[in-house]
Amino acid sequence: MSIGQSTGRFNESLLKLRARSYDNCQSCGQKLPREVACYAGYDAEGGPLYVGDCCKHLMVELVSHIYWWWENDRRCEPETSLWRYMDFAKFVALLESRSLYFSRADNLGDLFEGAAGFADRRAEWDAFYLEYFRESVRTAPGRTEPLATEYVEREAARLLKEISLVGERERRTTFVSCWHANGVESEALWRLYCPPPVIGVAVQTTAALLTDALGDPKIKIGRVQYVDFRKAFAGFHDRIFWKRKSLSHEMEVRAAIAHHDGKEAVGVLRVVDIEKMVTSVVASPFAPSWFIPLVKSTMERFGVSLPVIHSELLAEPFF
Repeated sequence: MSIGQSTGRFNESLLKLRARSYDNCQSCGQKLPREVACYAGYDAEGGPLYVGDCCKHLMVELVSHIYWWWENDRRCEPETSLWRYMDFAKFVALLESRSLYFSRADNLGDLFEGAAGFADRRAEWDAFYLEYFRESVRTAPGRTEPLATEYVEREAARLLKEISLVGERERRTTFVSCWHANGVESEALWRLYCPPPVIGVAVQTTAALLTDALGDPKIKIGRVQYVDFRKAFAGFHDRIFWKRKSLSHEMEVRAAIAHHDGKEAVGVLRVVDIEKMVTSVVASPFAPSWFIPLVKSTMERFGVSLPVIHSELLAEPFF
């Protein structure tokens, strides 16, 4: 089989290797040059490979070219501290189901989920990608003679329409679990998700623990990129990881999964080992004194043992 022919045959090991690899050849450790695709595939013994041109000779089956720089900006380091703030009812649901809930993207409450940009700048987006697709059609591999202008225009318009339809469809078939990346608590997020008199908790984990708990390499985990839609557009790929700059205070890391079952589900559950995923449970600083004992007894009822700690926002100052 020619190394130039990609098979698209990802197994679980290769998916996991790709998920934790970005800008380094996983064979020799060499830094990968930006704007140059690397390769995902298998060696002669069927082992997974994620390599650059430096180690391409080790590959006997090319599964896919990887344009890694498209994903690099949303990379979330394994040790990144993550928080999920929730009211007490959602915490009980987590304990009872032993599953993380993923909400369908178009139900997250943001009209711009998966959007490319502002509607009044659509003409700019269309013009840019029409020219991009014209060039792609003209220079497609295997072309030996110039193409008719009418054909190029028709194909470019078709491709532009397709990416718009994909964007709309992905809002209804992509499901998201949202987390806050921060080394410390956020009073703003306590007030957003558990505003008094609502009582709740924040569960803490890390990007590595979340990845391991979900255990599915098809679930993409990454940082949200915040963009000023007056000056720029969302990226062409993985638009579910782009949001308006006005929401940058969220410092969001999200796990996203495509789910197609022919039904209009508003959410899906993914089973996790809660005790391996969660490092601690923090009680809301606005909760009454009886709340922590209630959290502990509720976890005991569901057979879950986790440290429950007071919010650091309750610390006393001195002057």
